[in-house]
Amino acid sequence: MTEQELYDLLDERGIPYETFHHEAVFTVAEGDAAGVPDLGAHTKNLFLRDDKKRNFYVVTADENQQIDLKALAGRIPSRRLSFAREEQLQEKLGLTAGAVTPLGILNDDSRSVTMVFDEGLRGKRIDAHPLVNTATMYIEMDDLVSLLTEHGNPVVFCDLGPADVSEAGPRA
Repeated sequence: MTEQELYDLLDERGIPYETFHHEAVFTVAEGDAAGVPDLGAHTKNLFLRDDKKRNFYVVTADENQQIDLKALAGRIPSRRLSFAREEQLQEKLGLTAGAVTPLGILNDDSRSVTMVFDEGLRGKRIDAHPLVNTATMYIEMDDLVSLLTEHGNPVVFCDLGPADVSEAGPRA
């Protein structure tokens, strides 16, 4: 799916969104500096895999949320988690580095990538790349979850922080 095809799909479904184009950004800090208006929760997105490279996850959280990968693995549940390679991101979601987005799930024809949202994002309006890192879109979480669920991918909400200090592992 291309950026324009995404907009067409959202329009066809009557899902409201606002999009702002900007220079390419690869990090949350670059995104903050790009001049995108503050119209909702700013997020960060991770593309993760388990240690057997069998299960893949897009994880979306508030940009300031510390994500404990060890605690997350126990909550979704999964084997040990780490960052997937860019080749895997391209193969599974048709995305490039810097463009990880929950909307990339719509490119997962196998419907095997699990979407994980931080519990704190429920009911909010969030930002997300519209499949490219040269634009930022604002969309209501309820609309996004409905779209992804209808596509057929598993969608999970959970607390992404550590349960306690003894549970803490690598952070993202």
